[in-house]
Amino acid sequence: MYEWKDILGGLGILTVAVWCFCWSRAWWHSLQYIDIPTKNHLEGKQCSELPPLSVLIPACNEAASIEATAINLLKQTYSDLQLIFINDRSTDGTGEIIDRLADENSLITAIHIESLPDGWLGKVHALHVAAQQATGEWLLFTDADVGFESNALVEIVEFAQSNQVDHLAGLPRIKPAGTWLETAIAAFYTGSMFLISAKRVANPNDPLAVGVGAMNLVRRTAFEQTDGFEWLKMETIDDVGVGLMVKRSGGRGMVARAGDQISLEWYQSLGEMARGLEKNSPGLTKYNWFRAVGLLSILPLVFGGFLCLFFLSPVVSAFAWTICLLFPLMIMSTLSRQTALARSSFLLLPVGLAVLWVIIARALFLLWRRGGVQWRGTQYNIRQLREGQRLDL
Repeated sequence: MYEWKDILGGLGILTVAVWCFCWSRAWWHSLQYIDIPTKNHLEGKQCSELPPLSVLIPACNEAASIEATAINLLKQTYSDLQLIFINDRSTDGTGEIIDRLADENSLITAIHIESLPDGWLGKVHALHVAAQQATGEWLLFTDADVGFESNALVEIVEFAQSNQVDHLAGLPRIKPAGTWLETAIAAFYTGSMFLISAKRVANPNDPLAVGVGAMNLVRRTAFEQTDGFEWLKMETIDDVGVGLMVKRSGGRGMVARAGDQISLEWYQSLGEMARGLEKNSPGLTKYNWFRAVGLLSILPLVFGGFLCLFFLSPVVSAFAWTICLLFPLMIMSTLSRQTALARSSFLLLPVGLAVLWVIIARALFLLWRRGGVQWRGTQYNIRQLREGQRLDL
């Protein structure tokens, strides 16, 4: 008969095995992501051999960053370029800035959305409206706070064409943030690497798809074969939804690192991160109580498993804790190099996971207390969100 200490010790060993497996899987998946190469075009030299490109940038209360983004895009070496800025019901000076920029430069088209139709998420509706006015053979969906290197658009489209893809999602370089925020972002990145295999995304027979808000490049002919944004109108994880609808219509998808082309200050504080994930994170549970409880139970069970190591003999326990430390130490340099985040951020992964747990728990609490998601001044009830969800998580 096994004593209860033996059983708890066995659970501790199992936890260590799972911990090492997760790190190894995240590292293996991270190596599958290739970098979009830089071409070292001459500064200011226009590239006239690429097809027309439309860049679609939805903006809601982005007065602090929208002009810098526009100036940045106007400096691109891409010759046949259309920039569409969508003022999505902003209450600050975003609309006035967009209008002024459009008056000053013929490359910019300004769109103003004053009201949101029933049954639509704001960003998805803004992209839907803009896509109808886009004229490019390629469509780039991006955000209003993304920074672009001067040759970024040339390199991105050249890479997509050379790899013969219909949808290209690009991972940006994350600008340095505060210690605790970086730790949470590092945990998010590591979790993403654990879940998402670039090889599976590129496999047309695999249903896995991915999308990135900072860079979703879509071939127009492939986009027109999809059901369009009307199909995604209530999908809160809309960025991934773009990749999904292209792939399910027969298009070829790909995800790559675009750190040499684009950069992003994802959030400025943990509070901003918590507010930002209020919209997306509840979708991970399909708005179901049982899935929510299951999701939130994972981290406490893992931490409890680590505590079980104290029921082992001192020698075995010390060896197990050493193994737990060695795996992130061996892998964190690779992940740090890929993201530009500090290596210590990955070493502190348990802390980052705990922070993410609190953020997701808060979002789920607000979801059920409010009876839905409140986002940018609009309430979306749980029934709407369930019926409109497209991702099979």
